[in-house]
Amino acid sequence: MNDTLAVIAGKLSARAIRVMRAGLGSNVPGRVSRAISPHVLANLARQARRGVLSVSGTNGKSTTSGFISSILGQAGYKIAHNRQGANLVPGITASLIEAAQWNGQLDVDYCLFETDEAALPVVAKEVKINTVVVTNLFRDQLDRFGELDTTASLINKGISVNKSKAILNADDPNVAQLGAESARLYYGIESLTNSMTAGASPLSGADVQELAYCPKCGAEYHYDQFFYGQLGHYVCGNCNHQRPKPDISADGVTVTASGSQFTLKFGDHAVPMEIHLPGLFNVYNALAAAALAVSLELPVDAIKRGLESYTTLFGRSERWRVRGKTVLIQLIKNPAGASQAVRAAVNDTNGRILIAINDNYADGRDVSWLWDAEFELLAQHTKSIFVSGIRAADMAVRVKYCGIPQDKIIVEPALEQALLAALDATDASQTLWVLPTYTCLLQLEKIAKSMGSALSGT
Repeated sequence: MNDTLAVIAGKLSARAIRVMRAGLGSNVPGRVSRAISPHVLANLARQARRGVLSVSGTNGKSTTSGFISSILGQAGYKIAHNRQGANLVPGITASLIEAAQWNGQLDVDYCLFETDEAALPVVAKEVKINTVVVTNLFRDQLDRFGELDTTASLINKGISVNKSKAILNADDPNVAQLGAESARLYYGIESLTNSMTAGASPLSGADVQELAYCPKCGAEYHYDQFFYGQLGHYVCGNCNHQRPKPDISADGVTVTASGSQFTLKFGDHAVPMEIHLPGLFNVYNALAAAALAVSLELPVDAIKRGLESYTTLFGRSERWRVRGKTVLIQLIKNPAGASQAVRAAVNDTNGRILIAINDNYADGRDVSWLWDAEFELLAQHTKSIFVSGIRAADMAVRVKYCGIPQDKIIVEPALEQALLAALDATDASQTLWVLPTYTCLLQLEKIAKSMGSALSGT
């Protein structure tokens, strides 16, 4: 009875929030429901016929979850998914409240949770998670998470609670060592075909490399191939500990300004693949989703259709048509992710760029990460660069130190005004790349609605 009341209260609160245009209703309904029935998340998730899947890690959680959702849909399965990206316990609960019937019944095959790194062990204590996909581990919001060891420990704890199967990025030494007590499946990139895809290989200093150390002896890893951050083909020169061989891989990866092509390999299969999201980071997201699909023994044609038909989620390589112009929105929040988003933007030689930086709690108060991201790539951009947000002045200084002339840096703290100015400077044949932090992305959603349109999932 309490669960039924919790679901009814949650649904009514979500409806009220949307009617009043007070938000998306992606968190508060979960809080309301949990206040009535603290076990509502566990009781709803237990009804999933085939179990619970979780995606965690620093970057790519939302897009990887979106790819997985697309594949499962192509395979004919019903899912409940926190597709709006609210990845703490209240948001995950709210997603099940939304998916449930008014009587508290949940008619789904899988629950698919994008899960915040710190929330993973909390969710795992309430819900039996069958499989955890881990995308990568980068420095992110040090004021909230602390150093990488802390984040890795939280994810490892989340995997170990239920001895969940772990789908791990073999190219990330911080991820590959996780889940030692669980069944593990690895994915990774085998080869690249074009120089615009990542840094030079082997290392030549073309990209910022995060230091990575061997967990067995503490020596620094050496790389035969380096992609970005600390991702690549690594080996310890001291004890020879090295990258595990991937069970699922992407070979012959070619990245363009609009998407990527590669051969997906697993078992006896070699499947030509084309995804329609820019950046090498989205190849990793697609590969993580494919690895989970392989572990679930889903049909190969469903994997191919699911990856190739997928377009976007809220603010993650999302295309938005407004005033006859194309806007591509790519959320940024830490050095590794921002570096790859900037690389994708400058690879579009006909594009325009707007960078919007806030330092609210959800963004991370510490903006020193702006100096660790490879914004120097902007020196390849020949057009004016627009900067906006609460920390617009800080971003302007950062852009200036990239070697951009002062007269090409346009500072407008008010995001709507910055967007309008950038749109005015963008021709119909060009794409305006908008790189916002999280609360700037939420502002963009409100701006979109004021212009009579909407972003994905809103």
